[in-house]
Amino acid sequence: MSDRDRPRRDGRGERDTRDQRESRGQGGPRGQRGTRSQGDSNRGDSSRGRRPDRPGRERGDGGRRQQGPPLPDDVNASDLDPEVRRDLLTLDKANAEIVAKHLVMVSRLLLEEPALALEHARAARGRASRVGVVRETTGIAAYNAGEWQESATELRAARRITGNNALLPLIADCERGLGRPERAVEIARGDEGRTLTGEDATEMRIVEAGARIDLGEPEKAVVTLQAENLKPGQVGTAPARLYYAYASALYASGRRDDAITWFMNAAAADIDDVTDAEFRLTELANDDAPVGDAEPAVDGVDVLSDSAVSEVPPTAEQATPEPVSAEPTSTESIVTPEPVAAPEPVAEPEPEPELVAPEPVAAPELVTPEPVSAPEPVASPEPADTDTIDNLEGTADLSATSSYVDEGNTGSQALVNRYDALLLDLDGTVFAGHQALPNAVDTLDRLDIPRFFVTNNASRRPADVAAHLRDLGFDATDDLVVTSAQSGARLLSEHLPPGSRALVIGTDGLAQEVREVGIGVTRSADDRPAAVIQGHSTETGWAQLSEAALAIRAGALWVATNVDATLPSERGLLVGNGSMVAALRNATGKEPLVAGKPAAPLMADAIARAAANSPLVVGDRLDTDIEGAHAVGIESALVLTGVSTVTDLLVAPPEQRPTYVIDDLAGVFDDIDAVRVADQPGWTVTVDASTVTVSGSGDEIGLVPALAAATWAAVDAGTADPEELRIRAEGTAREKLASLGVTLVG
Repeated sequence: MSDRDRPRRDGRGERDTRDQRESRGQGGPRGQRGTRSQGDSNRGDSSRGRRPDRPGRERGDGGRRQQGPPLPDDVNASDLDPEVRRDLLTLDKANAEIVAKHLVMVSRLLLEEPALALEHARAARGRASRVGVVRETTGIAAYNAGEWQESATELRAARRITGNNALLPLIADCERGLGRPERAVEIARGDEGRTLTGEDATEMRIVEAGARIDLGEPEKAVVTLQAENLKPGQVGTAPARLYYAYASALYASGRRDDAITWFMNAAAADIDDVTDAEFRLTELANDDAPVGDAEPAVDGVDVLSDSAVSEVPPTAEQATPEPVSAEPTSTESIVTPEPVAAPEPVAEPEPEPELVAPEPVAAPELVTPEPVSAPEPVASPEPADTDTIDNLEGTADLSATSSYVDEGNTGSQALVNRYDALLLDLDGTVFAGHQALPNAVDTLDRLDIPRFFVTNNASRRPADVAAHLRDLGFDATDDLVVTSAQSGARLLSEHLPPGSRALVIGTDGLAQEVREVGIGVTRSADDRPAAVIQGHSTETGWAQLSEAALAIRAGALWVATNVDATLPSERGLLVGNGSMVAALRNATGKEPLVAGKPAAPLMADAIARAAANSPLVVGDRLDTDIEGAHAVGIESALVLTGVSTVTDLLVAPPEQRPTYVIDDLAGVFDDIDAVRVADQPGWTVTVDASTVTVSGSGDEIGLVPALAAATWAAVDAGTADPEELRIRAEGTAREKLASLGVTLVG
């Protein structure tokens, strides 16, 4: 879709409808969203894991009988995001074209004409009611049109179809719109709400804070938001929304001066003008027009999901407020404190206890003033879209300090102590074929946090994998193993109605996983399967691949459990499932849906199984384990015991760069700062053209992290060519790098 067709958020629409939103008594904007039809299939990852179920051929009229509002001549199905169009492949061609056009119209109209956008969404739903993205789009359109009950119904249907928990914040916010804030709190505090991570967790807390204010519990709203990163000085949509929500909670709890400070922080962060923080400051500056009791709202803040592309304010059938002058109103009467340090954290309460307010929350302490009107740009880039699973969404910013660490703690901390679960790859990380890797058994025995074994290998069932681990000396049970076969079978169940048939290219273990989700199994294309699922098997040959090619060419949905080109073993690298997937890709010209790493479904399943808030991925492959961690927005550690080498690490693209580098699994007990990819004491790394020179006598475990940090910086700056890198080393650095297989010059 072209830029001119995408709804844009410029902040004015939000201000123009603020009184209308508040007249509902529900607080500020809730989860203002665009649709996935707008050309941004973000979370590169997670969208693959949220395919709709396969509805067969909906609408037997072949799409000829057009229902719903008329479609303009200039609207084309090709304008639809390619990812979303793939979701419509289960429809007959004529019907899919019309559904696609209605979805394009939703994205065009969502900003200016939400009621008409909803009509188009309903028309699409009438033709494709079992396609997840259509139900999700209808829910978003209903939300923006103020149809809370319809929105909740559609979003819940989308979540049932796709399994996308990132829709929970918006569902909870619909409960607020329906006057049931207590239900919103229940969703936020429930088991599924607590499994959200990253930006999805932040979104849920913003909704929960609004519901707390609705319930007359503003102090609890303040404490709820203090669980987030309130460090001032950040810029962009996400911090602006969070600061705004916090300011609104402070104001509702009677802390007007603190609220002004945080509205100013929000205004400074809001470089894209997504909130009306400056307008609120103007109101607060005018003693003749105070905000008043009618505004207990988490206002000007939108809740985004991984499916969101553009944020659009909802409308309501209320009178439009007086327009705001384009000229800024003087704020000289405001006591203007500048961005402040984050308040001392207060333990987040369960819903039941009553809090004493406002004494438990210390007033923020002022810092040296800086201009609010024109904040300096930050060095580290904001993610391309803030609406990622983090967005389970997006590439991690390795330059930022993680929110999991107490920045005031100057003592050493073991890497493992930073996280609440480890998601461990198997081949090349824990074992190699039939041998446990050095230090692996002892390390895992020492762990006092949960660890889960997450494998792309779909050839064996979890019970077989656990038994193999136990044979090697590991303590492992079936429920600790998460396989791409399980995730692939889940994808099939989301696409196909129960009782459908899938052609299985892989082991009997993969076939059994498919049966257990209610899908029949065949090995022949003559049975006209609705889907093909392909996993690793040593028995796969020309005959099996040919059956799959016939089925895929006949229109069957194609799911690959993983696309690893190679399979590590004690003998070396063997042919992996990805190489056989490549053969089918070449034979059919089609692309599969991928369940395993680096796609998000397997990682999302592992995070859900672990019920972890801050898991760490540990693996040996940059293109699967590390990229998979980026896909769901969590941190990762590369072990140098498997496929990816130090040389691979130095030329890794941003989406394959780990947070930490360790020699083997024992490194999880190393000092976290010593193994972080960053400058390291005792090591000097210089880059001249494409020659990287390292010298010094620092801690050996910090050598590779320091080398990677300096090399990436030079490559990103364009001063070094990754294909021409030459490594020079002196002294202990030379010995260490040589032992790791690095080719050195000089």
